[in-house]
Amino acid sequence: MPVTSEVFSRKPDLPALVLVHGLGSAGNIWKTLHAGLEDSFTIYPVDLPGHGSAPLHDEPLDPRSLAHSIVTAMEKDHGVREFHVAGNSLGGWIALELAAQFPDRVKSVTALAPAGLWHEGPTQKLPPSLLARILAKISQYFLRLAYHLPPLKALGYKKITHLWRELSFESCKDSVIAMARSIGYMPMWKAIRFKKFDSTISEEIPVSIVFGDYDLTLPHPRAQEREVAPRHSKWIVVDNCAHVIMWNYPALTVDFIKRTAFSRA
Repeated sequence: MPVTSEVFSRKPDLPALVLVHGLGSAGNIWKTLHAGLEDSFTIYPVDLPGHGSAPLHDEPLDPRSLAHSIVTAMEKDHGVREFHVAGNSLGGWIALELAAQFPDRVKSVTALAPAGLWHEGPTQKLPPSLLARILAKISQYFLRLAYHLPPLKALGYKKITHLWRELSFESCKDSVIAMARSIGYMPMWKAIRFKKFDSTISEEIPVSIVFGDYDLTLPHPRAQEREVAPRHSKWIVVDNCAHVIMWNYPALTVDFIKRTAFSRA
């Protein structure tokens, strides 16, 4: 399958929660949330094609197609037909497409700094995170040294979190390895160029869209157009927060996911 996923569960009867990472990342970016989520969900952090453990073939890599791949993988690999979903960045866009394309399967959406909420899709040939990818390819060979060099650490993380100084070595290691080895990085970027989220989500599906007020990756207002988002979505702005919200405020992110998932309970 082009999409792979691990399973984290304390009780087999808990509702399923699919977690979708962004461009150049992997499912392990959600590690810090597991402890807060496992009391309420069976967690499925996916690896998208060419990221983490997932292979890359010739499958389409636009967000709508990736949503189809996730649904197929969840049913075929895990026997899961219905689930809640949360995603960050490109993963947030994919989460929105999941709800739009599969309203009978998706129970709720928590989109954390989602891409796609612009009037015109990106036109540049190279992604804005290219510098981070180059640094990751270099620093993967001397991770501990790079972690303790503030200028290098700032180059890699300052744009996505103003709390870069507080990032643990494990979080940095996971993200560097994921970015450095993501063979799907450029193919996926090419697949989202000139595109935007333009689907419709049923008002029966709760949707929360969460942005940090200091998001330099998808800045306001150009990449945060409320008119593009589902009309019924709850729009939340987090103070003193950058792009990777779950790194800045893991407990608050867990609360957003739970509140959205159980808002109609």
